[in-house]
Amino acid sequence: MTVEPRLDIIGAALGDPSRSRILCEMMDGRAFTNKELASAAKVSPQTASAHLKQLESAGLTASVRSGRHVYHRIAGADVAEVLEGLASLSPTDHLKRPGKAATDTQRARSCYNHIAGTLGVLMTERLVALDVLSLRGEAITTGARYQAFLTDIGVEAPPARSGKPPVKLCLDWTERKPHLSGPLGTAILQKALAAQWLERRTGSRALSITDGGYDAFDSVFGLSRDAIKGVSTV
Repeated sequence: MTVEPRLDIIGAALGDPSRSRILCEMMDGRAFTNKELASAAKVSPQTASAHLKQLESAGLTASVRSGRHVYHRIAGADVAEVLEGLASLSPTDHLKRPGKAATDTQRARSCYNHIAGTLGVLMTERLVALDVLSLRGEAITTGARYQAFLTDIGVEAPPARSGKPPVKLCLDWTERKPHLSGPLGTAILQKALAAQWLERRTGSRALSITDGGYDAFDSVFGLSRDAIKGVSTV
């Protein structure tokens, strides 16, 4: 008997637009109630419940009870990384039409537990340029200024877990370039939220960049407001 991975189960779970919308809603790393996900997918709570059962059976989501409510979330960072990778294979023609301004979701959004979109990609490129990170081909490691950078922004070194590297790359589905993930990516997002550089939105993965955030990304990463917004200075 041939032993093969059951990709058909994953494919069936992903092969419905409503389930895709539910997964996209969860991709900001938070947990949601059935009612919230039903609203996001524009289906009834009963239909959302059936979709969630299939997603959980496929290992893509997990649920946890808290008090009277059951919350649903992406099963883990590994699943989120796979979903973002699959998204990078999907068409983006509807996002990049001539004369069409970038959406807020394209500009800055949460990708499970780190920053994605234009902001995430630009931050990653700047961290490499500043020698905080070292990029060789597709391999990324910490650079000479890694510890100094953590001290500068007031972030403790992310703890090593089971030998996992502190930095990883995740292919951004709108930019088609890598953005930073892994423990450092998580720490930067947490810092940005705690310092109110970024603010979460209700019902969206988009992250709002505050005026103080634009100032911080300029002073810390050397990213101007125009660069983040994609405005040409030529």
